[in-house]
Amino acid sequence: MAESKGLVPISTPQEVTAQRALRDQARAGTDALAKTEGEDQFENNLAGYIRKRWQEAKRSKFIIEEVMLKNLRQIDGQYEPDMLTAIMEADVPNYFMMLTDTKIRAAEAWIKDVLCQPSYKPWDIEPTPDPDLPPEILRSIQEQFVQKMFAVIVDAIIQQQGKIDPMEILKMIRMMVPKFEEMMKEVLIQEAKDRTEKIKIEVDDHLTEGAWYEAIENFVKDLVSLPAGIIKGPVMRMEPTIEITAGQDGKHEIKVKDELVWKYERRSPFHIFPQPNSTGPQDGYLIDMIRVKKKELEALKSLPGYKADEIDEVLEQYRNGGLREWTLFDAPKQMIEKKTTMDLYIGENIDCLEFWGEVQGQLLLDWGMEEKDISDPMKEYPICAWLIGTRVIKAMLNYDPMKQKPYYRVCYEEIQDNFWGKGLPQLIVDDQRACNASARAIMHNLAVASGPMVEVNKDRLAPGESTKIWPYRVFLTTNDQMESSKAINFYAPPIVVERLITCFKFFSNLADEHCGIPAYAHGDPQVGGGGNTASGLSMLITQAARGIKGVIKAIDSRIVVPCVKNAYYKVIQDFRNYGLIPDHKIVAQGAISLLAKEQQAQRRIEFLQMTNNPTDVGIMGPDGRRYLLKTTARSLELDENRIVPEQQNTQGPPGMGQPIPSQPGPATLDQAGNPVVGQDTRSFNQG
Repeated sequence: MAESKGLVPISTPQEVTAQRALRDQARAGTDALAKTEGEDQFENNLAGYIRKRWQEAKRSKFIIEEVMLKNLRQIDGQYEPDMLTAIMEADVPNYFMMLTDTKIRAAEAWIKDVLCQPSYKPWDIEPTPDPDLPPEILRSIQEQFVQKMFAVIVDAIIQQQGKIDPMEILKMIRMMVPKFEEMMKEVLIQEAKDRTEKIKIEVDDHLTEGAWYEAIENFVKDLVSLPAGIIKGPVMRMEPTIEITAGQDGKHEIKVKDELVWKYERRSPFHIFPQPNSTGPQDGYLIDMIRVKKKELEALKSLPGYKADEIDEVLEQYRNGGLREWTLFDAPKQMIEKKTTMDLYIGENIDCLEFWGEVQGQLLLDWGMEEKDISDPMKEYPICAWLIGTRVIKAMLNYDPMKQKPYYRVCYEEIQDNFWGKGLPQLIVDDQRACNASARAIMHNLAVASGPMVEVNKDRLAPGESTKIWPYRVFLTTNDQMESSKAINFYAPPIVVERLITCFKFFSNLADEHCGIPAYAHGDPQVGGGGNTASGLSMLITQAARGIKGVIKAIDSRIVVPCVKNAYYKVIQDFRNYGLIPDHKIVAQGAISLLAKEQQAQRRIEFLQMTNNPTDVGIMGPDGRRYLLKTTARSLELDENRIVPEQQNTQGPPGMGQPIPSQPGPATLDQAGNPVVGQDTRSFNQG
């Protein structure tokens, strides 16, 4: 049967059988590995401790992995194996309506349109209304006050020809105290704003070089499709960097060297294994299954926290057969992504378990950490450790001042007191199945009703007569039996497609309500009712955006603010000579942008038109009008410098712009009250 738009043919029974075989193979391999480890490992050392936590977390995540795989199949247009078997046995068309994929792409584009706009930062740093006053700033203002006070007293003495009135001087000082406090407040606020702008530039540079904006854009797909979206960072990564130096001949030389840099990255939820029953990344331990290459391991030998001899042992084990951490989702995920099973065994990747959690001090001392870092062997210490096979190649104390793990997680729909939430496919899975059933019924009904059904009495056909039908066919029959009955009967099955389409639309509309992404929000012109007008459609889209607003607010509070706050602390710690470091608050702009972007642009245009009169222009002056024009042009994503070019004023002080043209005086009226136009050149009174 030919494919049509919105319908995707799915896997064959042979592919389903292959999926089951691969999953059974992966489960058998995992069980065998666990049995071997249970027999000869779990000794009282750091590697055994981490390996035991890994087995606990891997078993606990099995149900979530099944949910993730179902979500991916639903997005890709594949039936679950058991459902596909039932469809094949019923001998009906196995088509899959791509409803979930459409909603996923719409939600992803909606979120990215808010968070990933060009030249837009979804965060801001603002000084608090009453920032603290550092001692050096306070002394400077006090010195200015004392100098002004003495200058005023000297002027008063000169004016009074040397006569000094102590009460008058005291009165003058009391009058100057409020001005001093006001001046101190203004200086402090302005200084805080100036310093904040410098810090914002450094924080933006830190996030840009650390690929934070790219990580935000990449994690949105996981957030919408899977039970959680996860961002990791900042973490140190060894990366090649380009250094440009001036050569002796005057030309520039380009050198490439490896440097440790702070990086942010999107982490696949498939590779994150939290502690069983944890509620978030900061609750209990967390294991991140990362993949490294031989070259990367060799470059880590000289870095602090790593053991060169353990890395050599790992490389030797890799040469003898590779190092992989097999999980149950490997084989099914390969099939969903249209990859061959051989891809699981090909490649130079080495699986590494990055452990974040608390470990007893004695285990760390036995591994080789120094006693100056581990003061109490019985105390639990937050660490980061790398386990490859049976070797711990890295162990170091958590470098974060608050001992927080560098992981941030957001779910499309949160589940209270649970690490994993719900992705969009889980919210509309029943609606998707109902739409699929309706589509299969439609296709089946069309196939059955596309032509007549024929009943042929073969006993009445002449010997050797064919039962096939073709145009203008003549059947030769006999009267040997049943002369009163017809030799051939035709039946026309009823077409019920319209009723099935109504059923399909009903469940499709339910999916719109369940996921919060209505069809008209991503291009469906058939809205109806108030949606047929521009203002009505805008109101409907605004109401529909409530679900996305909640998701973006969660991103703001759980991703943007913690990441920017962490970057802020690193900036003020790593960079010197900031002078005044005022009290700051990190502000997320994502939800604000979604709520007010269009309304704010419209209000600015209205304000621009409303103040376009001589009175308001005279009050705000050319500089104020220029600022208003630039701000409006910037909100409309126009080049403000081309819209409002900077011009030198030759008729006034520099920076004041062109002078305001003089306004015409009051109009002259005639005796009838009409304005006088032109000049009366008549010589005689015409009566």
